[in-house]
Amino acid sequence: MRNTEETRSFLAAIKEEGGRASTRQIRNRTDLTEGQLHHQYQKLEDRGWITVEKPDSYVMESGSRMKVAELTEKALDEINNKGFLSGGQQPERTTVNVAELAEQVELVEESIEQVQEYVSKTVYRQLAMMRWSLSRVEVAIEEANVDLDSLDGVEAKEEELKQRAKEFGFQEVDNS
Repeated sequence: MRNTEETRSFLAAIKEEGGRASTRQIRNRTDLTEGQLHHQYQKLEDRGWITVEKPDSYVMESGSRMKVAELTEKALDEINNKGFLSGGQQPERTTVNVAELAEQVELVEESIEQVQEYVSKTVYRQLAMMRWSLSRVEVAIEEANVDLDSLDGVEAKEEELKQRAKEFGFQEVDNS
């Protein structure tokens, strides 16, 4: 059997649990994905290195039973006497500092609260002021009887602006 990092991690996790480990325990001790775990269960069971059962005592929230792997004598012989897991080092155990993780979650929650407060006090207020200003502009346009769909008078204003520019000494720029 190939001595891969995945296989060593999987077997080391079971060994660290006393030779018998559930999928959850293996997952907590390794960085293996669900697909890698499934592959290791299949490969190691097919080769007689582990036995797999689904005891009633390991029922998940979904109602299905979790797999439990137990090292066989063959596996223990390879691990203990032939150094299958060695190579000078055991696979690293994945560890999570729960207290540190909780502190990070609290910091993220505080940041979210600060953003929510900023948005509710500043952004919403600015949006409300803009709506109020837009309403005032709409009322002023209605009172002036300006038809916004028409371009009447635009050409006259453009000519007036060009004339003023000439008076100040600006050269006319051809935009066509």
